[in-house]
Amino acid sequence: MKRLPRMVARLAGRVQRLCIAGLAALALAGCAAVVQSMLINAAPDYLASIFGQYETRTEFKQAAPLIQQKDWLGLTILARQKLDLQPQRAEWWQLAGYGHLELGELKVARDCFERVTRLMPEEVGGWNLLAYTLKKMGDANGARVAVEHAIQTDPSSGTAFVILGELHREGGRSQLALQAYKRAIEINRTDVYAWYGLGLLGKRGRDGDLYERAKSNLQQLNPAMAEQLEKA
Repeated sequence: MKRLPRMVARLAGRVQRLCIAGLAALALAGCAAVVQSMLINAAPDYLASIFGQYETRTEFKQAAPLIQQKDWLGLTILARQKLDLQPQRAEWWQLAGYGHLELGELKVARDCFERVTRLMPEEVGGWNLLAYTLKKMGDANGARVAVEHAIQTDPSSGTAFVILGELHREGGRSQLALQAYKRAIEINRTDVYAWYGLGLLGKRGRDGDLYERAKSNLQQLNPAMAEQLEKA
């Protein structure tokens, strides 16, 4: 159970492929505003790449096709059925929460992820998803507490540092945001979200060197995202 939600350390390559594909699709669909205003919102798979591992576990095989088909209602129904029988299985709470999150049912998703953190407080996945959900709900303080728990749980979680960077950037704490994004890049040099955040800091803080460095890396990693940075 413990290895299931270890997202970044062992799945960095998979995460990055999901992010790049997701952002490119959004850009082509004209969703530039989403990327510019809150880049984490553009790709929840960045936070939930763990679900690919469910395919290899017999007990969760029913969930895998629902996730692949983006049948979020079906996923929540399945998870609730399983939880009626196994109310202490954190994985099913996490799957339920993810389904509710995708359906826009943020309060229900928050409650599910809070349950995950109580059942498996040593796992970074639940804390990151909780932080992400609280941030979407506008609860910046709650999100910051959750992401700090994530970092304490797993200091190698680049995802947690990107969320922290977003919280600081949107709160006007540019220096702290800079430190968080840089830490995310130290963990994973190909983290497009960290580079994008750095680019925004450089652009809005009139730091041309930082902006150009971030844009150059994005042009190599994700040209569509680099283009959105130019328009931000």
